[in-house]
Amino acid sequence: MRCTLLFTAALFAVSAVAAHAAGEHIGRTALVVDEGTEVQTVFAAGTPKIVIHIELKDAVVGAKVEAAWIAVKTDAAPANYKIDAATVTLDNALDEATFGLSKPDAGWPAGAYQVEVSYDGTLEKTVPFSVTK
Repeated sequence: MRCTLLFTAALFAVSAVAAHAAGEHIGRTALVVDEGTEVQTVFAAGTPKIVIHIELKDAVVGAKVEAAWIAVKTDAAPANYKIDAATVTLDNALDEATFGLSKPDAGWPAGAYQVEVSYDGTLEKTVPFSVTK
């Protein structure tokens, strides 16, 4: 019985290390208005720029972090329409990445949106937000 417990504990430890190696590199995220500091999930149609701050965990030099801005459901675009995406290649061991998207000329269409955050091509986090009239 003791041998089984030790084997199970060792197996769990190996699984935890393997999961971490493949793991989550995207930590907390915060959506703000332009250079603001107040975290928001709902924005006005006239918001000049929406910015996402992304905490990076165990990021390595050369890794690519991407933020893809998606219009999930609006009257102005087809469902799940990719508005824009940007990628940065880490040239040092950063602990944060920041991306922003400026207001369209006619303002943000009301509806549901999300930012899909990927690390080295793997989608690790989806950050929902909405725009109201």
